[in-house]
Amino acid sequence: GLGMTVGEALTSPTRIFAPIAHAVLGRVRTAVHGMVHNTGGGQTKCLSLGRNIRYVKDSLVEPDPIFGLIQREAEVDWKEMYEDFNMGVGFEFIVDPEAVEEVVRTAEGFGIGVQVVGRCERGDQGNSLVIESEHGKFSYTPA
Repeated sequence: GLGMTVGEALTSPTRIFAPIAHAVLGRVRTAVHGMVHNTGGGQTKCLSLGRNIRYVKDSLVEPDPIFGLIQREAEVDWKEMYEDFNMGVGFEFIVDPEAVEEVVRTAEGFGIGVQVVGRCERGDQGNSLVIESEHGKFSYTPA
């Protein structure tokens, strides 16, 4: 179950990530290659960042129950769910590997759950995204 009404789940407040982003930039600015605010959009927003990057998201958090409810009731396939909804990941930092621990520590200092969700690889032609989740493996390219 949701542990709340559908209305409560759909209208729960959005976390403001600006203070976290400010703190991370203050500590490791030169290691930050991008920031993606996924609230109000899906996991594919990263596709607009960089050139010839293959984003691999293979350690995403388990989506909140509201997303399963939407998927079932609207009969939307999981690939589209990851395109249209943040699936529980509200903000992403794209950083050099050596800065990951500092970013995690900084964000945890704000009392939020933090997790490394994937990695960036060199792409062949343009940007692409692969999502490997409990709901399947999905590939995306910019529209």
